[in-house]
Amino acid sequence: MTTRPHPIAPPPYHTVVSHLVVAGASDAIAFYKKAFGAIEKLRLADPERGGAIVSAELVIGDSVLTLADEAPQWNARGPKALGGSPIVITLNVEDPDAVAARAIKAGAKIIYPINDQLYGRREGRIEDPFGYQWKLSAVIEDVSVEEMQARMASV
Repeated sequence: MTTRPHPIAPPPYHTVVSHLVVAGASDAIAFYKKAFGAIEKLRLADPERGGAIVSAELVIGDSVLTLADEAPQWNARGPKALGGSPIVITLNVEDPDAVAARAIKAGAKIIYPINDQLYGRREGRIEDPFGYQWKLSAVIEDVSVEEMQARMASV
């Protein structure tokens, strides 16, 4: 057996990395930079597909997000082509209100506004221009499961 020269997921990668398929990957990269402060690490374009992005890596905080243009020939379609996405991506941030404001200014729409939640987070949800929903979230208090349940029962 050969030895691995590095861990399974060397930094800044984590064991699970999200990969988004979008119509307009270049535009999505620009949006994620403006809205979430993403740093572009890698972009590979296929000249045989008119420069379509086949793989891009963005770093947001301590996480890597990968994305690519739609490729129907490989059954890779974005949420708009599929009528939406069942996936909601949580983005943990210091100030969800400020991030939501930047995202809205960059073209996102509010799904539900940022508010204090009974489970100890300040969060809300936006949809980016490419059809993905993002929960923008910050911890505001530590709440036990029992307390969460009691708060839910009293609503």
